[in-house]
Amino acid sequence: MKTTFISSSTLWNSPRATLDKLQSEIVKANKEVVTGRHADVGLALGRTTGKSLSLRQERATLDALTDSNTTATLRLKSTAATLDQVRASANTFRDSLIGVRVGVQDVPLIKGQAKAALDKLISAANENIGGQYVFGGINSKVKPLNAYEFAAKADIDEAFLTHFTFPQSDAAQVAEITPDEMKAFIEGPLADLFENQWKGTWSEASDKNIQNLISPTERVETSANVNETAFRQLAMGYVMTFDLGIENLNDGAREYLLNSVIGTLGNGINEITQVQADLGTAQQKIDEANERMSFQKNFFEERVTNYEAVDPAEAKVRVDQLATQIQTSYSLTAQLNQLSLIKFI
Repeated sequence: MKTTFISSSTLWNSPRATLDKLQSEIVKANKEVVTGRHADVGLALGRTTGKSLSLRQERATLDALTDSNTTATLRLKSTAATLDQVRASANTFRDSLIGVRVGVQDVPLIKGQAKAALDKLISAANENIGGQYVFGGINSKVKPLNAYEFAAKADIDEAFLTHFTFPQSDAAQVAEITPDEMKAFIEGPLADLFENQWKGTWSEASDKNIQNLISPTERVETSANVNETAFRQLAMGYVMTFDLGIENLNDGAREYLLNSVIGTLGNGINEITQVQADLGTAQQKIDEANERMSFQKNFFEERVTNYEAVDPAEAKVRVDQLATQIQTSYSLTAQLNQLSLIKFI
């Protein structure tokens, strides 16, 4: 007959041996109850883990695009609001000229209004949000429109002097300018300054606007720049009013000049409206893209759930069973700890 000895130490440590494993399992089970997905997705899914990760990556891409679209929408709204102000200012000034026969006594007033409107245009064009100039195009780190006095005025003065052979301040000579001569200057040298010499003199902006990828397959322009015809026309109209010697012109030349100003401002206002329409179209495309991506994200979420989700009821039962086993282990350990030969002697 063979006798096998079992020490009380072995009995005490036997329940403890599985305690760490039980505690690890209950942590995982609790995590599954809280999150609703496998604690170790890779272990649970095996070969299909790649499909789940791919779906999550596609969902993350759509989330990133949606966040980017939010930033683009803020820029579009800010740009549209600024253009509203620019258009309203131009409308107000143009309307003040329509149907009014301007005499010499009115000249200081309209010159002041035109200069104020140009200053407002330049200030609006140089709007800065979060360190970026809204109307700079892709060159958003540089102030897009230069102040008139420090950039374009010298060119205007030179063009006037070259064309007429005398400056705007020469009252006697300016009074002799005919409507046809003024027309030749406006449609020739002056127009060239605003059409071909605008960049580098007035503007430091880029012709290229900011583009955003608004969905996995669609990219749109989400900004405007001061090189648009709208800004050139409005600036030209204001300069024509206050810096071509209007106070010294004869009635015929002054009337022609003011009619030209009204027409030029009208063209600029129409161009502003077109720019706003383009921005509105971009905003509509972003809204539509966000809606499509919302449906796609829901679809991906459902697919991921199908792969990774656990049965919450089953997970809760597992937690309860593990908790019971742990309590049993603690109880056995306590009971075994009371075993002693001394009690039986």
